[in-house]
Amino acid sequence: MPGENTRREDFVTFDNGFISMEVLKGPEWTIYSMDKKSVLFIKMSKPLMHYSIDKYPFIYPTLFEEGIQIAEIDLKTFIKFGDEFEIDYKPPKCLYFTNTARSASTLFGSMLHQNGHSIVIGEHPAITTLSCGFEQSYWNKNDITRLLSPTIKILRKSIPSSHLLIFKVRSCDICLVPFLAESFPEIKHIFMFRKRGLSSVERMISTEPIILFLHQLYVNFPYFCRFLTSLISDISKEFKPKTMTEAAMLVYGRPYWIYKKNENLFDFPIVWQDELISSPEKVLKPIFEKLNLPSDTCVKHALACMEHDSQDGTYLSQKIMKQYSASKITPEIKETILSYAKRFEMELEILGFE
Repeated sequence: MPGENTRREDFVTFDNGFISMEVLKGPEWTIYSMDKKSVLFIKMSKPLMHYSIDKYPFIYPTLFEEGIQIAEIDLKTFIKFGDEFEIDYKPPKCLYFTNTARSASTLFGSMLHQNGHSIVIGEHPAITTLSCGFEQSYWNKNDITRLLSPTIKILRKSIPSSHLLIFKVRSCDICLVPFLAESFPEIKHIFMFRKRGLSSVERMISTEPIILFLHQLYVNFPYFCRFLTSLISDISKEFKPKTMTEAAMLVYGRPYWIYKKNENLFDFPIVWQDELISSPEKVLKPIFEKLNLPSDTCVKHALACMEHDSQDGTYLSQKIMKQYSASKITPEIKETILSYAKRFEMELEILGFE
């Protein structure tokens, strides 16, 4: 299921003994998942920087499908291990790119990926494991503070110092922005949003109708449900959505709410999906300039990205999404959605319910 976290149970493994911790410093090794006991590393056939967004819009399925070896270390060792990095190594400059679902974020990420200048990694599961765990109260604030630093250092360990590394993350990963600002004040932040995007988000989650079933299951059997899935966040438990539109509003509105609460931590004005599509050069040029990337050549490459579907071949491709439709907004549903919007401090013109 696309929304599920990566877990140690994803693999049937055969014990092949011990390896040196030094091996995990190699460029082919990256983090796969973690829990309160240990961290799972996975070895790929190529360095992490090969799995950039232009070839792999979402990296997490590829880690599962193409991983060739895994290794496990306990959490205490992982934290100590992370401290060993960047002593004699200058890390690359980083940009943390947050967004809401269905906002053309994969397209924008592809535009930001510039060969020879910047590398964009799409939705690394190590980051989502932390954010989802935090939203579900699996991790507390102290856990995130301790785990985020080694996670970022290990993810960027093999990226050339001369490049800009861009973490294009899932919408839920915006909750980590305050922690990153505290631990890595040099990392820049940018946020992207889509006006009137609720129906598009509903079509996206309609590809997995079990999501609404799990929400409804939680309403009636909360204790039982926690053993079945990691998809029920604390905000879902608060609202208890009863329709697909309500569930979509949680996905759509919460990142915007978190952005507004932490707007002072972002280094760029919000990137609006409609403005990127209608006036890409106007939107992109100041961003490239602020990132110290050659704006003229970068804009030219970025515009070429608009000629094809950036999510082609994935479960969110335009071809697949056309098969789904959003619910009709009845007066009852509208009233509920407006209450959600008020909770998320979303303006009616942004929601599209003027």
